[in-house]
Amino acid sequence: MPILAALQQVLPGRAFGPSDSEYDAGRAVFAGVGSPEAVVRPASAEHVAAAVRVAAEHGAPIAVRSGGHGSEPVDGGLVIDLAELDGVSLGEGRLVTVGGGARWGDVAAALEPAGLGVSSGDTRDVGVGGLTLGGGIGWLVRQQGLTVDALRSAELVTAAGEVLRVDAEQHPELFWAIRGGGGNFGVVTSFTFEAVPADGLAGGHLRFAQADAPAVLRAWREVVRADEALNSTLLVFPPFAPEVPAGPMVAVARRGSEAELRETLAPLLALDSLEETVLGPVAYSELLEDAPPGKPPFRFVGGNGFAPELDDALLEACLAALAGPAPTMLLLRTLGGAFGRVPAEATPIAFRDAETFVVVNAVLPQDAPEQQVAELRALHEGVLGRLSGVYGNFSEERGEHVIRAMYPPETLARLRRIKAEVDPQQLFRHGHAIAPA
Repeated sequence: MPILAALQQVLPGRAFGPSDSEYDAGRAVFAGVGSPEAVVRPASAEHVAAAVRVAAEHGAPIAVRSGGHGSEPVDGGLVIDLAELDGVSLGEGRLVTVGGGARWGDVAAALEPAGLGVSSGDTRDVGVGGLTLGGGIGWLVRQQGLTVDALRSAELVTAAGEVLRVDAEQHPELFWAIRGGGGNFGVVTSFTFEAVPADGLAGGHLRFAQADAPAVLRAWREVVRADEALNSTLLVFPPFAPEVPAGPMVAVARRGSEAELRETLAPLLALDSLEETVLGPVAYSELLEDAPPGKPPFRFVGGNGFAPELDDALLEACLAALAGPAPTMLLLRTLGGAFGRVPAEATPIAFRDAETFVVVNAVLPQDAPEQQVAELRALHEGVLGRLSGVYGNFSEERGEHVIRAMYPPETLARLRRIKAEVDPQQLFRHGHAIAPA
């Protein structure tokens, strides 16, 4: 029996094929539109378990659609679309339970009346599931660490179709693996996080003249090193899109008054190249932006990693990349604080000694010649060669070489052992796929 017919028999009204509107909704993601054999839209963990068992019987790979923001289009196999599992419920002791299909804008809005937040991605439309399973470098990283550092338990459907509650005491190895090991170990239908105070924030942004990037980078480093309470991202945009002003932009958020924030930012506010200042009281939900409508029509050439130290040599390499022959974007994000106080072995995201997260990408036409791509990769190695690891949520590249860069050898070996125990057939192999030991 074809997989679609088998799913429709087991889950009537929940399994869809190419003639159904739900199929079109479930196969479309930020990066494009795929052609799976079927799309299932479950309303419970039991529905998910039933779909997984059918997929296992047919040997069909499973892709999970959470927010649909960072996913790849899927051809063949089964897509489980968690759109209906999107509840957000605040319980006792600042514990909040979030459905695997919720988006971070929903979470921020639900927690805001209580003055709470969970460190999340930069945009409202990013799915809770994908960002969390990949680690989660968010706006509260210095106060709460990664999103996975706030995770206290999860409801997980395994490749065997079992529904498990995983936490530090129940199935602790699985709980360790899903906190940064991606979607390799099952379908997470709900997450329980411990929220932190996120009220009384001041935030906003500063924009600078394009030519003053060297002074802005050095002043930003001084500012973020001086105040662990400050969360900040420095972005340097090239002149590649009319709606995005070229030059350095510093986004900031800090619990406290606007006056305290301005005092912290004094070295940046004193620069003559400052062109725009937008600072004031802000709600956590207002820090999250709307995602772009679709994948940009560009090719990004570069990479990312964790900088143990944002030293002068790394800053000079960043400036060399910005001055290269192609329009180039640079992102620097503060780490340290709570992020660095988590032991390296506590989660698969092991590069806890990092001071800064760094992304560098040249912006090229899709048909850029490979010689130009190779030359830019060599130039960017001046930055990337000084970094540790790769953050999978920001890496569009796939393959074993990326997996080996994402995790230290002992971490990857542990992930492979767990994969072999819970999914030896590799039903879950989309995205950054970890092969079983």
